[in-house]
Amino acid sequence: MSSSVEARRAELERLRKALPANEAFEKWLAETGNLPPDFAKLAARPRVQDPLVVERDGRSRKVTAAEWPARRMELQKLVEDWLLGHAPPAEAAGNLRAVTQKVRRRRGAEARYVMLEFGPDYQAKLPCVLVLPEKAKRPLPVFVCQVVSYRLWMRRPLSENFAYCYTASGDDCPDMGAVPADWSRKFAKLFGDYDWSAFRRRGWAASRVMDWLVTLPEVDSKRIYIGGHSRSGKQALTAAAFDERFAGVIASSPGSGGSMPYRYCDQAVFGEAVEILTQVFPEWVHLGVRFFAGREHLLPADSHYLYALIAPRPVLMSTGIYDWVESTWAVEQVYQLTQPIYQMLGKPENLALRYRPHQHGWVRETCEAFTQFLTDVASGKAPGQRWRFAETAFHDWEYAEWAKKNPAQEPPRKDAPLQERLRWLLGEGPEFAAKAVKVGEGESDFQEKINVRNWPAPPQRVRCRFGEGVNGQLYFPTKTANGDAGLRGEPAKEGVRGLTPSPLPSPSGRERGSEVAGAGKLPGIVWLGPWACSNGYTGSYRCGDIAHMRLLKSGAALVAFDPLGTGARQMERRGFYERNPKWSLMGKMVADARHAVDVLLATPEVNPRRIYLVGYALGGMTAILAGAMDQRVAGVVSVAGFTPFRGDGPNSPTGGVWRWSHLYGWLPQLGAFAEGKEAEIPVDFGEIVGSLAPRPVLVVAPKMDRHAVLADVTAAVEEARRAYAKCGAAEKLTLHTPAEWNRLTDDIQDDVVAWIKGQGE
Repeated sequence: MSSSVEARRAELERLRKALPANEAFEKWLAETGNLPPDFAKLAARPRVQDPLVVERDGRSRKVTAAEWPARRMELQKLVEDWLLGHAPPAEAAGNLRAVTQKVRRRRGAEARYVMLEFGPDYQAKLPCVLVLPEKAKRPLPVFVCQVVSYRLWMRRPLSENFAYCYTASGDDCPDMGAVPADWSRKFAKLFGDYDWSAFRRRGWAASRVMDWLVTLPEVDSKRIYIGGHSRSGKQALTAAAFDERFAGVIASSPGSGGSMPYRYCDQAVFGEAVEILTQVFPEWVHLGVRFFAGREHLLPADSHYLYALIAPRPVLMSTGIYDWVESTWAVEQVYQLTQPIYQMLGKPENLALRYRPHQHGWVRETCEAFTQFLTDVASGKAPGQRWRFAETAFHDWEYAEWAKKNPAQEPPRKDAPLQERLRWLLGEGPEFAAKAVKVGEGESDFQEKINVRNWPAPPQRVRCRFGEGVNGQLYFPTKTANGDAGLRGEPAKEGVRGLTPSPLPSPSGRERGSEVAGAGKLPGIVWLGPWACSNGYTGSYRCGDIAHMRLLKSGAALVAFDPLGTGARQMERRGFYERNPKWSLMGKMVADARHAVDVLLATPEVNPRRIYLVGYALGGMTAILAGAMDQRVAGVVSVAGFTPFRGDGPNSPTGGVWRWSHLYGWLPQLGAFAEGKEAEIPVDFGEIVGSLAPRPVLVVAPKMDRHAVLADVTAAVEEARRAYAKCGAAEKLTLHTPAEWNRLTDDIQDDVVAWIKGQGE
């Protein structure tokens, strides 16, 4: 047996131990004997791949318009091989026939209920309904969708001038007597042993509907469109990516595997990561995608290729600003990578992005916008003329433009005082000064509800406003039935995943803090969450408990707020560098964290000598930097928060410091050192952590974190430990390296709770 095969088998066992058991995945492994790929042979691409860039003779270059058809075929193969699986050729269903079962006429429209039959001996069957307005001019454009509920999109005047067709190839087809609802599942094995996923199969089924529609004299074969919302949006993207006859697409919140590339929706942003998507819906995508849980950067393809395959046909990307399955930042990244393809092919305004000020579901205005899109494209108007990206972008960042306006200044020397180097790193912002806190003021009821933080009821949760008008929530623990501090669970509610409901001891009928746990004053925690764009500090998809709730088990009071550019503060991100050209997003995040300390210091129940910053991912970096800047902080916990700058070069599997300056725009000062000069960066985490001595610090560095290099993190902590040793406090710096990737599990959260409980007066 080769060492490669042995390593792949060992990797499979590691994955089985790390992930919950999954019946569909195990069945597939048993039937196929498949093993994980040899990850050592896969190129690490932490940045989402540019579809226009190819590797030829050891060099990277962009393809031309003339080369695009060949490149498109390459992208199709990559998507099939790695993401969605393979489908039979279209000619396998070439004997298609339509059997009309009934015809209904109502409200000026004719509805034809048809059973499509195709494949060997016509065994494959697919029910669909075609609705034709009787007085409309023929031939008609048609909108294809997989569920009957999309009739809501067919509002006047569209219903008078458009036909629509819905099919039983999805999860919800109530009007068709579909048992199961997804009829495509019935013919999954009829055409041979194909490894197609549910979405590849459903998209192929939509093409069979197309085969029928193009034969009808009532239908304009050049104006057949497809669309859907959420999982149906994924299906629509897949269908159009592999069938160029679809003239345009509505992709409404298709989420992970759709508008959310896997690289940009892992647990470091509380996204619907590979591990979660393939656990809950294992057959939606190719079962082999599960191998890449925690290793998304090694995927040879990613979901934004679907948009590339549809270019230059009209597409409306639609997402909710507070959509828990998507991220406005990631959606904008996909738009920016796809737009150059449309530009190259001469149709730049065929790609449009529209935000709706809501969560995942759609509302009346959404339906009207989709109707407008279909009306526009059917009449030859480009959707980008109506929905201009430049007018909607929240994360409008271009490093090169910033650098032109802010020529690099001479950085401080490496032996300059640390505070001087930190001020250089964070940029020139307002001089920090503690500010008054307003308790009882803050977010509106609507904002609390839409960001899913209207629980528990006051007085255990209190609104507050601090710093430069930042809205937050102050949480207090209670005593549970067994005397432990903290909450025992949270009622399940729309938009929050992974919850285990359990009863909450009611705090009603008491004044704030009168029943808080502990005889003396409480420790205080500032919770600093990750880059969860749409939902802020509450997050959405989590493999562990709700962090700010579980932290209350430490017996501490806790203040939480949305990081800049996330949740209720997304609009604040827009134009930040126009208002603050010499500051940085991270500088503002650090200032906000320090002002959150003001909240705890102004809270009578909190011990001012026991205030801790606890952060995860982006929040973990913020916690380290804020703790180094603020002596009022008693200790810091950083979970998967950093990898040292100086070792984070262009060939690092993390993406290098380039991501902090060029991609996210969090620390633009690092841009002058990116991709080759990282070793010259004036300040790094070894000395930053060391500056916290002798205050207690817990660094949690998962061994398989793709966003960090464990050896470099370990070396930085050991460098800091020397500073702690000089203070006689070496034991106060703790490095914990769980056998995990970047995710905030219950075990890690419990380790943090135990650490906080272990810190005395």
